[in-house]
Amino acid sequence: MNTERMDGKIFVITGGASGMGAAMAKDFAKRGAKIAIFDLNDEKAAEVVKGIREDGGTASFHHVDVTDKGSIQAAADEAEGEFGPITSWVNSAGVSKMVPFLDTSVELWELTMDVNLKATFLCCQVAITKMLEHGGGVILNMSSLSGKKASTWQAAYCASKFGVQGLTESVAKEFADKNIRVNSICPGIVPTEMWDKLKYEYAKKRNLDPEEVMSYFKKSIPMHRLVEIQDVINTAVFLLTDNSSYLTGQSIKLTGGEWMD
Repeated sequence: MNTERMDGKIFVITGGASGMGAAMAKDFAKRGAKIAIFDLNDEKAAEVVKGIREDGGTASFHHVDVTDKGSIQAAADEAEGEFGPITSWVNSAGVSKMVPFLDTSVELWELTMDVNLKATFLCCQVAITKMLEHGGGVILNMSSLSGKKASTWQAAYCASKFGVQGLTESVAKEFADKNIRVNSICPGIVPTEMWDKLKYEYAKKRNLDPEEVMSYFKKSIPMHRLVEIQDVINTAVFLLTDNSSYLTGQSIKLTGGEWMD
């Protein structure tokens, strides 16, 4: 395990109530960071915060609609009032659903774009405004292999994640001389709560038994294993600390060799 410390860092993690967001929140708190979780799921977020505090860490929960700038701004102000200047921001909130392109509804398109792309845009605006006031900071956008490699039955998701890549690079370039770094991680398949549902949709797409889906994925990955949460955490720690101080506008493809373009 990477033992890099994060003492003194104030983190906002959107989508921190579950999945990769929750895993990062717990890990970063153990490294000495103070964590503000932004999420709509009050119950799950409260559990994460409780666990962090029981382990001796510092965390708070803020009920936030990440598609609403006013909600994000108010929560960011609250977090700074409690912990101090925000130094680090992780955009991990996301949604994904697999459906054939012609069955993709306008409602699904708009939901996917709102949560995956619009929310990242709005959060970056709030984060950068704060960081400009405090002399800099680091933003990490959680993207996906689907932001680099198109796949069928995921038009809305791919479009949203390709958008996150363009947003990340543009914002990184604009604020590179303001001591603000912006990078992204593009993981392959990470076995989280999201994939507990997606595997049934993928099974339908490939005519597989849902319980065969994960082993099916492994066959196409040169390392023959899926992305582990710790892989994501280790990469995030690298991008969120001075170990990557000359890196901005980059996307780390965490795919076990599956995609190298």
